[in-house]
This record gives sequence, C-alpha cells and structure tokens, in this order.
Amino acid sequence: MELWAQITEQIKKIWGNLTTWQKGTLAGVTVAALAGIFALVVFAQQPKMEPLYNNLDPRDAGAIVARLKEQKVDYKLADEGKTVLVHSKDVYQLRLDMAGQIDFKGIVGFESFNETRFGETDTDKRVRFLVALQGELTRTIAEMDEVESVKVHIALPQPSLFIRDQKEPTASVLLRLKPYTSLKPEQIKSVMAFVSHSVEGLKPQNVTIMDVNGNLLSEGVSEEESLTAPRISATQLALKQEYEKDLAASIQDMLERMRGPGKAVVRANVAMDFDQVETRSEKYGDSVLISEQLKEESSIGTSTSSGENPADSNMGGPSYGSAGTNGNTEYQLTERTRNYEVDKTVETKVVAPGRITRVSLSVLIDGELLAEDQQKLNEAVSRAAGIDVTRGDQVAVVAIPFNSEEQEKLEQQMAAAEKAARMREYIRWGLYALGVLAIAGLVFYVLKNMRNFWPMVRQPALAGDAQAAAAIGEVDLNAAISQESAEKKSLRKQIDKLVQNNPEEVAKVLKTWMAEE
Repeated sequence: MELWAQITEQIKKIWGNLTTWQKGTLAGVTVAALAGIFALVVFAQQPKMEPLYNNLDPRDAGAIVARLKEQKVDYKLADEGKTVLVHSKDVYQLRLDMAGQIDFKGIVGFESFNETRFGETDTDKRVRFLVALQGELTRTIAEMDEVESVKVHIALPQPSLFIRDQKEPTASVLLRLKPYTSLKPEQIKSVMAFVSHSVEGLKPQNVTIMDVNGNLLSEGVSEEESLTAPRISATQLALKQEYEKDLAASIQDMLERMRGPGKAVVRANVAMDFDQVETRSEKYGDSVLISEQLKEESSIGTSTSSGENPADSNMGGPSYGSAGTNGNTEYQLTERTRNYEVDKTVETKVVAPGRITRVSLSVLIDGELLAEDQQKLNEAVSRAAGIDVTRGDQVAVVAIPFNSEEQEKLEQQMAAAEKAARMREYIRWGLYALGVLAIAGLVFYVLKNMRNFWPMVRQPALAGDAQAAAAIGEVDLNAAISQESAEKKSLRKQIDKLVQNNPEEVAKVLKTWMAEE
C-alpha cells in the first residue's frame, strides 16, 4: 500500500508540473486510446451478418421477415428492404428452411404434380400443366444475366376435329431488364427458340417478346434474312478494318525504327472481294477396256422334206412350201461384247471470300527526305506491304514537317502534373515525419518528468525528522576527520547538499536551535 501511495503521489506531482496545453493533449490521447479499445471490443463482440437473400420482391421479403419473427431469429434489412441479413452461422440452415416453406415470387413449376388431387378433371390437369410450364419457362429465362424478372403467358387453343380449323399456339414473354443492359438480337432469337421448342406445335414467329417499357423486342428477329445480311456486312467491315489496322501498324513500326518514334504516320486502304466463287471442271482421258464377252454358236445337219405343205392341202390350192428334195443345212453364230471405261477427272474449287483486290498506302514522314532516301523508303514500304503494281496497288511516301505544338503542350502539362504529384508526395511524407517527431517529443517529455519516479520506488526515502537526523549524523561523522581543513571543507559540502536536498528539514532544525537559545 505504501508503494502504491508513493506511485500515486508521484503521478500527481508530474500532472501538477504539466502546462494546460500538455494536460489537454495527454487527456485527448488517453480518451482516443480508450475509445479505440472500446470500439474494438464492441465490434469483436458483434456477430457477423451475411445476406440470406438478395434482390427480393417486397412480397417475398415480407414473407421471409414474418417467418424469421416467428422463429425469433435476429435479422437486418438492407438495400431498401430487398436484402435480408442474418447471422453468418445460421445462413445455410435458414435457406434450407425457407426453400421448403416460402414460394418465392409465386412461381409454380412441375413440382405441383408431385401431389395427387382426387376429383381432378382433364380440364383441371390441362390448366395445371399450362401453369407449371409457364413457371418453368419463367424460372429458366430469369437465369439470364441481363434479365431482372420475367413473365411468360402461353395460349394453347382447343383441339379441333378438322385440321383446317385448328389454330396455332402462341406465347408472350414480358421482360424487365437490369439497369443499363440490353438484349442482343441473337439473345432475343434464343429466347424465342427456347420457348417455341418447349411448347408442342409452337413456331418461333408466334412468340412475342416485349419489355416493361412497351418496346417490342421480337419484331423482325424471326426473319432469317433480315439478320443474316447485316451480320455478314458487319463481319466483312470488321475484317477489312482489322486488316488495314494490322498492315498500317506493321509499316509504321518499321518506319519508326528508322526515323524515330512519332516521326511517321501510315494509313492503309484495302479493297477486298467477299464473293464466294465455286469452280467445277471435268477432264476426260483415253478409253480403257474393262471387260469383253464372246459368244459363238455353230450347227451342221440333214433335213428331209415331205413334199407337201399341210396348209396348202387344207386351202385346196396349189402347194408353195414343198422342197420336193432332200438337203444338208449348216448354222453358225458369233457374238462379241466389249465394255470400255472413259478416264474422267472432276475438280471442284471453292475460292474463300475476302480476296484482296487492291492496296493503297499513304506514308507521311516528319522532316525532309532526299530523293535517294525517298526512293529507298518507297521500295521498302512496297516490299513490306506486298504491293502488286499489276493489280493496281499504289504507294505514296510524302516528307513534310509535323505540327508538334499540341504534343509539346501536352508534354509540358504532363510534366507539371508529375511535378505536382511529387510535391504532394513530399508534403505527405513530411507531415508523417512531423507527426512522428511530435509523438516522440511528447513521449520524451513524459519520460523526462518521470526520471525521479523509479529511483524513489526502488529506494523509498525516509520522512520527517528521521531524514534530518540522518543528515545531521552524516555531518557529525564527517566532522570526525582529523585534519581541520578537510573537516571544514567536507562539512561545508555536506551542509550545501543537505540544504539543496532537504531545505524544509534544515529550516526546521535552525528554528529549533534558535528557540533553544
């Protein structure tokens, strides 16, 4: 307790020696440190909140909040009520619970057929199937990055007994796109194809897509030709521009290595033929015998005639077919068949679109060129660009001084901005150094005022008359020195030291002596 009392007394003494400004500074630093420690403790004790669901519909958010209140779960609302925050340790379990309890956005899919409904008619089943199909299409289209919400309506006509009276099904899709987003024609066509292939008998041209602003997005998209021609033209233009850019960059890089950076400008104009040509040729060679067939027949014999034709006897007239004599007959037949194959070559050649028909180059060189140098540059550029004079290609190399005023002005502005940035950096580091020096000075001042504190703690001094008695005893002990001069000198030193260290005790002793006399 005595040690604590001495520490307290020393602190009070140090505080009393401080000026008003020093007291205010020390108090402010102490308060700031305590506030920081308190904030860290409070922040560490608060539970971490994570989103349970984002971008919620107001009805869904209300249902989730009501269910959390029933379960007495702590929650917070963010993003104007569209986001519900809960403790991080409860996120996954609550998501599983909510998935089975809350029907988000009121969308009903094919899960409605998991339960059997007694007494349901065919018409009821047909309506329920249509609602489930619309729900599944809505969920799938809503997965697109550009779509915020979607509604799908399908109209299925009643089946007819006659084919000519049967109507085609139709569908309508309403989209709410996210801010600053839009759908490309290819994406709109994909949505139309997805919806049409999901409904039996639905054609893509019978699918209508519009946004919440009333814009008809599907107009003209279903027509294949209207999309193909612009797409091909855009691709051809991009190919032409890319080729011109690469050619000009290659030539300019070569010239800048010769003349220096910024000393050459190259522009290219390339004419390209995008017609696709298919050529087919047939060549016939010599005939080749591939097979031969030979057939020979021969017969030799004797024939006897009866002299009377039965037909003549029946007709009652003269006989015309009688030989009247006996004769020998000889028969011989030879057949030969040869098959030839003609050598035939068929060649089909397809020329890919994008053939270069003409190249024009314009080259500007900063400064002046001699006739010899200009001729060399012209030849180098022509060879590098693959110029074909017979094709009509052209190259123009012109030497002219460039106007560099804007470039010099820009360089000066950049240099000034860089200098200002360096100056701000120096000022910032200077302020940091001053802050460090100020803190070091404050610490040094506090330590300087406490230099007498720790020795007093290690060796506590005696109080009251005990100190005076010890000092006087020390004087008497030193006074016993044999030599008079040394005694006087030592006594004087002890008295001076005693007066400096314990002026109040010396004053008490002198008052006592004077009172006794």
